[in-house]
Amino acid sequence: MNKGIISWLAVIFLLSSFLAGCSQTTVTDTTPEEGYVIVTDYLGKEVKVKQNPEYYGSLFAVATHILAMYGEVDQVVTMADGNTKDILFMEIYPQLQNARIVKGNNTLNIEEVVKKPRPEVLIANPEVTLDDVTVEKLEKLGIPTITIAYENIAEQQRIMGMMGTITGNEQEAAAYNQYLQSVVDLVADRTNGIPENEKKTIYHAVNELLRTDIPGTLSEDVFNLAGTKNVALLGEQEDIPITGKHFIALEELMQHNPEYILINGEDVLTYIEQSPQLHNLRAYREGHIYLLPLGVSRWGHPNSIETPLAILWTAKTVYPELFSDVDIEKETRDFYRNFFDYELSDSQLAKILSGKGYKKISPSGGPGI
Repeated sequence: MNKGIISWLAVIFLLSSFLAGCSQTTVTDTTPEEGYVIVTDYLGKEVKVKQNPEYYGSLFAVATHILAMYGEVDQVVTMADGNTKDILFMEIYPQLQNARIVKGNNTLNIEEVVKKPRPEVLIANPEVTLDDVTVEKLEKLGIPTITIAYENIAEQQRIMGMMGTITGNEQEAAAYNQYLQSVVDLVADRTNGIPENEKKTIYHAVNELLRTDIPGTLSEDVFNLAGTKNVALLGEQEDIPITGKHFIALEELMQHNPEYILINGEDVLTYIEQSPQLHNLRAYREGHIYLLPLGVSRWGHPNSIETPLAILWTAKTVYPELFSDVDIEKETRDFYRNFFDYELSDSQLAKILSGKGYKKISPSGGPGI
């Protein structure tokens, strides 16, 4: 298999037959009335929205990422404060500096939402639309509100298709979903044959050393697909709310002693390097502690849009002998070219793959307990 064998699929996306399947799971009625569609959002709610709105109100950083991917960034009039911390994203789309910041610190500024230009649809995460007080305020605005999130790869494909339907960019949605599926198929084909007792054990640190994946999330799906066993998710799991966080005890981490530690947040790596008690970890001793790449989004994070790249990177990092033909640099360049219409410079590419410098995160790194 030649290098870059995966990314060629995205280049020919206009010929894709995936489009029908992409839309089929999302649209309840494509013509409820001219110019509108009815879609089923993440919470299972059917919402009638104007197709290809003139203005979008993003209340969720990921929604802004998707809208930008579909070429709608100039129509985004509101966004979450989290987007201002996405350094590369703001470099690629400086026009977003003109968008109104309406959400930050778990609060929503309704007054900013309704200013002109007024959005014709609001796109939010469950944190917003599961809060009764906020929902009451949003309902009074009379603006259709769509909830997006995804707890696994299949749900991500459905949500990406739904967003393509709303924005009138079904072909772009189909291209992304086909590329993601091609990565899933390739990686699964190579990792499915690994015996359970030979799968590499990993631990994923999310911003803080002891904060890790929540069961039933995209992150869990990504690392499972890559043929690894996530030690923090072994055995019975507590019931964690959709908007909650999952922490483990330091003793539990030491006991599991994973072969690989994958980190979102460079200050976590610094914390480990400066903590002698953690140097007994097998991953540290064997040099298998890695920062996950960081681009427009944090690879391996729930709701990241760079899921295909996270899968490939994880699989190649943990099983280099199985993925020696996969060129992560080329895949990353092609991903940005095909889906963001952006040519990464050599320095930008190196920075993404280093996992450093492209996210403003409040320093923490420590145990997180």
